[in-house]
Amino acid sequence: MKKMIFIVITITGISHISLAQEIPGKLSGGLESNNQYYVDDKATQAKAPRDKIATNSYFTLNYTLKNFYAGIQLESYLSALMGYPEGLKGTKLTHRFAGYRTDKIDITAGNFYEQYGNGLIFRSYEERQLGIDNMMDGVNVRFTPLKSIRFKASYGLQRVLMDNGEGIVRGADLELDPLDLLKIKHNWGLTIGGSVVNRYQKYTGPDDVFPPEVNAYSARFGLTHAHYDLNMEYVSKSADPTDLNKNIFKKGSVLYINQTITTNKGLSMDIAFRRMESMDFRTDRTQKDNIAVVNYLPALTKLYTYSLPNLYPYAAQSMGEIGGKADIYYHFKRGSTLGGRYGTKLSLTASLYRNLDTVRLKSKEGFRSAFWRFGPTALYNDVNISMERRWSPQIKTIFSYMNLNYNQGYIQGPGYGMVNANMAIADVLLNFDRKNALRVELQHLWTVDDEKNWAAALLEYSYAPGWSCFAGDMLNYQSKKIHYFSVGGAYNYKAARVSLSYGRQRAGLLCVGGICRMVPAYSGASLSFTYNF
Repeated sequence: MKKMIFIVITITGISHISLAQEIPGKLSGGLESNNQYYVDDKATQAKAPRDKIATNSYFTLNYTLKNFYAGIQLESYLSALMGYPEGLKGTKLTHRFAGYRTDKIDITAGNFYEQYGNGLIFRSYEERQLGIDNMMDGVNVRFTPLKSIRFKASYGLQRVLMDNGEGIVRGADLELDPLDLLKIKHNWGLTIGGSVVNRYQKYTGPDDVFPPEVNAYSARFGLTHAHYDLNMEYVSKSADPTDLNKNIFKKGSVLYINQTITTNKGLSMDIAFRRMESMDFRTDRTQKDNIAVVNYLPALTKLYTYSLPNLYPYAAQSMGEIGGKADIYYHFKRGSTLGGRYGTKLSLTASLYRNLDTVRLKSKEGFRSAFWRFGPTALYNDVNISMERRWSPQIKTIFSYMNLNYNQGYIQGPGYGMVNANMAIADVLLNFDRKNALRVELQHLWTVDDEKNWAAALLEYSYAPGWSCFAGDMLNYQSKKIHYFSVGGAYNYKAARVSLSYGRQRAGLLCVGGICRMVPAYSGASLSFTYNF
């Protein structure tokens, strides 16, 4: 019955979209519905839940009139898709906001998303694929009196699952462009900024010195030139005892440095370094996973789109990690020996992360660490080389090789060891004509660890302008010998898209943009629909 209520509400909302032509201002929004039907699978031992039909649906409506704007979002989890937090259930109006915006000021009352700097100290955002929505409910102000002065202030409660949590967040951020502010002629870009965030959560336990408040401070620096970009930020956080860190009174910090260098000769480099400890920052000290998180700490590694490299994705270790990533890109020009007729792109990526060099303490501080010293335990490192080349108007290829060392026990939990793997990937795109195209993926993973060798293949056919279908399989052929197959298709028409698929999902980490969550194994059919207006 509840599912029918949501459908009726949604259809009623869409049926009134035509009224937008009669209403002054602009009306926009969208509908997204993701549905799954689960079945028991003897091969993977995946069991269907008691409610075999699961639905995650979202209906958004936004309205603007000159400088004013407002919006709502209705969400429905009947039941939530497997792997999403259990607290996401029922149907509720989760977003409602109104605001006023000019060139100099933007004030929002109600629900809002915001980010200070790189997000290391504060970021509220939505990522539906991971079940993340840590939006704020309160007041947010952005003030830009001059082009070179940008100020933000935020106050409110944070969303925790379907309701607001009890923790209060207060914050402010200031960013300046001093060269423009002082009217100094230059061909460089220079920015300096800083943030402060306070979180208060009532404490009623027996510890008289337990801090109900946590304060975090950040300073950042940015420098840009024609071929150079430097971004640095440092965050310091006061002691924040939580269930996750076993209630130690350890101050937190994170240092982030990123440099990008480009040349006119086809070469570019991007180098990132990050060192952090005790940076788990939440509005609810009892929560875990991606619930009630105040800041944003993604894994700084290469984001892979292929299935086999994503068997072992790195998840950032907020309690302690040190390392970084380097990307080197080179574009061989058209007509050169290695570039060929259409040019060739070559990329090399390497990343390395270790734990911190720590000394355990008997005091409430828990441990002490050397700031610049790498710890003895390897967490993750990979090396990837990839070559992309178009051979003709009809044929394009991407060939990749990857070596990976993955501390599965440290990242995913006890019971696992270190995984050393090598992978080879071939991605071939065939454009038969303007309407018909076929993409072929072939992947192989070699390892003597964990579940041994894997092979994977994917065929994806598209017929312009709107049709596509695919069939894929991952096979663990040396251990469990299970086929993780999937077949499906999609159709796009203007602002609408519908997709249908059937297959098996392997248990493990699912990562989007460097943020991860654990997903269980399941088998069944998926039906998704999106429409934007």
